[in-house]
Amino acid sequence: MTYAYKLIDSPVGQLKLVAKGECLAAILWENDKPNRVRLGEMSEAGEHPVLVETERQLREYFAGTRDTFDLPLDFQGTEFQKKVWHALLTIPFGQTRSYTEIAQQIGNVNAVRAVGAANGKNPISIIAPCHRVIGASGELTGFAGGLANKMLLLSLEAGQTSLEAAADTAAGTQVQTPVQESAQAAKDSAHAKPARHAPSRGTQASLFGN
Repeated sequence: MTYAYKLIDSPVGQLKLVAKGECLAAILWENDKPNRVRLGEMSEAGEHPVLVETERQLREYFAGTRDTFDLPLDFQGTEFQKKVWHALLTIPFGQTRSYTEIAQQIGNVNAVRAVGAANGKNPISIIAPCHRVIGASGELTGFAGGLANKMLLLSLEAGQTSLEAAADTAAGTQVQTPVQESAQAAKDSAHAKPARHAPSRGTQASLFGN
């Protein structure tokens, strides 16, 4: 089956929305590695219903008026990868999980590294929120969309009214949250080191430390 795609501009760069049939199959980043997500032949279809609806819901998310998505999804991957990706869907807006917690959730506590690898292959970025997965010590680890975008998405979910506001706040002179400070550092330097923030090891930690 040929995949349909639609390109949209967003506050985190150009995104490529990809549909398979009537379902969303992928959201790819502007500078995504070519082989990170393996899909078939594609044709542009800007008016494809599920892609139009995905764009609408993403716009609301970036504007700070949506914290959950309601879209039909079609994950393409191994059974293990699908378990990890479906676990991502259970992480609430404004919270984070560690790789260890995801491994425990899917019933394979010894698969922390494999969980990390599957997280990195997540095809449906933002909707399946792999940006909410962090190191056990609170370290903001790598992200297919870039560390600065990961930090900005977390900043948005930490209570900003919009992603633009999160970026503006991070660049301002007022007191910043640890995630906002990290976002500014990443924007200032391409070699910024991963930041550490409040969530404690092995807990259901929100970005407010709850």
